[in-house]
Amino acid sequence: GDWSSDVCSSDLNGAPQSMSRQFFRWSDLAFASIILLTLPMGVSAEEPKIEHVTDFVNDQPAGIAVTDEGRVFVTFPRHTGTVDFTVGEVKKGKTTAFPTTESNTPKSNDPTSTLFSVQSLVVDGANRLWMLDTGVMQVGGTPVTGAPKLVVVDLTTNKVMRAYTIPANVLVTKSALKDFRLDFSRSAAGTAFVTDSAPGAEALIVFDLGSGTAMRRLSGSGVVGPGSGQAPIVEGAPLMVRPKNGEAHPFAVGLNGVELSLDSQTLYFNAFTGRRLYSLPTRAAADPSITEEDLVKQVREPCDMTIAGHLAIDARGRIYAMDMEHNAILRKDPEGDFQPFVTSNMFIWPDTMAIGPDDKLYITSSQHDRGPLFHGGIDQRKRPFVLYRVSIGAGPVRAGRHSL
Repeated sequence: GDWSSDVCSSDLNGAPQSMSRQFFRWSDLAFASIILLTLPMGVSAEEPKIEHVTDFVNDQPAGIAVTDEGRVFVTFPRHTGTVDFTVGEVKKGKTTAFPTTESNTPKSNDPTSTLFSVQSLVVDGANRLWMLDTGVMQVGGTPVTGAPKLVVVDLTTNKVMRAYTIPANVLVTKSALKDFRLDFSRSAAGTAFVTDSAPGAEALIVFDLGSGTAMRRLSGSGVVGPGSGQAPIVEGAPLMVRPKNGEAHPFAVGLNGVELSLDSQTLYFNAFTGRRLYSLPTRAAADPSITEEDLVKQVREPCDMTIAGHLAIDARGRIYAMDMEHNAILRKDPEGDFQPFVTSNMFIWPDTMAIGPDDKLYITSSQHDRGPLFHGGIDQRKRPFVLYRVSIGAGPVRAGRHSL
């Protein structure tokens, strides 16, 4: 937790020495040229081999988690309202409901013990799977009362240990919970940092799992907003939300990704279309005595990045981000800037990443930009969806591995 430096490497004046200051404002052609110059396919050792893990023949995948035993879990949020199940485990190429089919059947009269629309997953150091249930019957809808929650499963028994209901006072009408990280460095019960990309009311939810209380942080701050409003260029075209009835508008989403440093002292976060990686002292975000005004002042100078929904960090402290605009994964060294790590046309909207015990980065390819939301209600996604992995030479980080 050294706060003398910014998120990126800095020059003497404190301004980030960032190739990416210009890098991500170049054209797609320039990006592709750099990839070809620095990562010639089949020649450079810098270009990791992309491995096919499994296909998903029906529902669009999003979140992913890989355990120390190599078990693979995937989420299927309710993008169009209906899914076979919202959490599945991949076994021998087939994905089945987890922990049970019954628990994947949402019941408004039993919001605590049934799963509605799970977005993200985290495996902790005690071999438990944590699931972020957004509590909606369809992505973009209003959460069902009592349904937004964190659910913890003991992976030794595959039984639900507990559900932590997210307090209603930190949710808004259109709360859109996206990702979370766990911090056990402050207390054994832990703190969850949850991103909420509610349109116009984006915020970081700090959830004290011991007391059950939560705070809504950074709401209204520019650092959690969606950015300029300029449409991203995905698969060669401006990405516009095109409802069946109504005017098209650029895809713009605020606070989405979140990650913790290796020592849990630094919280990294980004707005989906904000094109910036920010950071904050974790202790400040979790301290209710620090006002919103003072908290915003502790947000650190950003790194430039492309549009990115989710983040991942490896055991060497390197941060990964997807890059939907260039079908790529970016990587940032602890003292550096984001650079292209691997690019492939197979990555059609790389969605979420997780690191396995095999020192590989697992990546869901979700084709989200081809969904009906962007094409006047017409579904242009082509089954199957795919899970890939690439070697990164470092293992995963598990919250609480040393404190539980």
